[in-house]
Amino acid sequence: MRPVLLAALASVCFAAVESPVSLGSLRTVEGTINDRIRSGINDPYDLLGTARGTYLEGYGAVFSVEMNLILVSPLISSPFKAALSEAELAAMHDRKLRKVEALKEMIRGLMIGASKTLTGLPNNEHIVMEAFLFNYRWETARDLPKRLVLTTTKQQLLDATAKHLGATEIVKLFDEQEF
Repeated sequence: MRPVLLAALASVCFAAVESPVSLGSLRTVEGTINDRIRSGINDPYDLLGTARGTYLEGYGAVFSVEMNLILVSPLISSPFKAALSEAELAAMHDRKLRKVEALKEMIRGLMIGASKTLTGLPNNEHIVMEAFLFNYRWETARDLPKRLVLTTTKQQLLDATAKHLGATEIVKLFDEQEF
């Protein structure tokens, strides 16, 4: 009798607990992030590592992605082309600086979409998106962040959607950090 009781107790203790946030919903958000980053036609971002998401019980859903703010042709630093001029490096740097705010805006939109997709995520928990930003050694990276992290709660995003808040009000919902 005792071994049966121990076996039953062990199976209950070690049984896999179903996460409130399904793996399928995390994968859907990951795919949306990847598609959105790749979709820039006029001045695309360069997706270096596909988005990864995880659910941290009691905290929320966290997504990360590695990217370059601009798509850099491999021919830029080839043996068949001389080094970039100071003017070309400065233009690339300025272009990246302008794209930082556009990236934050895109991430905010992705997080609003994620709040609707992650139906199992409790409303009081967080949605976090982190972008690791790549720069080549030969680039001027002064004043460019290496990471962007945006955080808010699912409830704030749902409320913003329900109230049809404008872009200015939506920005205030996010804790934005640049490293």
